[in-house]
Amino acid sequence: MADTKANKAPEQNKEVFAQLRQLAEISRSIEQHTMMQSAATNIVQAGEIKRRIDELTEKQDRLVMTIVGNHPDPQVRENFRKLGKKIEDYRPKIKQCEDPEELRQLKKEVDEAVEEWIYNFQVIVSSILGVTPPDKAVQSDKPF
Repeated sequence: MADTKANKAPEQNKEVFAQLRQLAEISRSIEQHTMMQSAATNIVQAGEIKRRIDELTEKQDRLVMTIVGNHPDPQVRENFRKLGKKIEDYRPKIKQCEDPEELRQLKKEVDEAVEEWIYNFQVIVSSILGVTPPDKAVQSDKPF
């Protein structure tokens, strides 16, 4: 991402970069704990790992919303919240679904909604930092 204009708030940018680094660390930790949970040898161990994943997920959500809260346009922030709600609304549908074909369709819809959510987050961050946003959602193992 190349700069499109001079950054007017370098201190804010430093803070946002620090938050993004923290977000990347939390995301990596969630991935690690998810792998550990699938390898858990007993129900107590799996439960404890799930509790930690839930804590990290809450922390991740708060951090994302803190970063999004830096965007100056309230409509952009609200649209982002609505996308998150749309994704959350799939949870009960998926849990109740028993038809494999319907489940595949729900998974496709969730994947598309998550891709849109990621892209919107990246556009918001780009706007905050004063850089050109990506054309589509960018995913990488190394965020920086």
